[in-house]
Amino acid sequence: MSGAVPQERFADAVTWLYPLLGNADRENVTGIWQTLMPPPVFAGVRQHIRKTTGDDRAELVRRIPSLE
Repeated sequence: MSGAVPQERFADAVTWLYPLLGNADRENVTGIWQTLMPPPVFAGVRQHIRKTTGDDRAELVRRIPSLE
């Protein structure tokens, strides 16, 4: 997905996508991005995930502790 979304619009894509996903799919997408993206790039994405997941963030962090 990140290859199809222009870099300057990726934050918008995260903001749109994450509310539509259940916890299992959020875990899968996040894990894939974390594996494929260089750490500095994923650090920026992690901030967008944090803002977008809101109250569900605790569950995602439980599933992926490195998001803390």
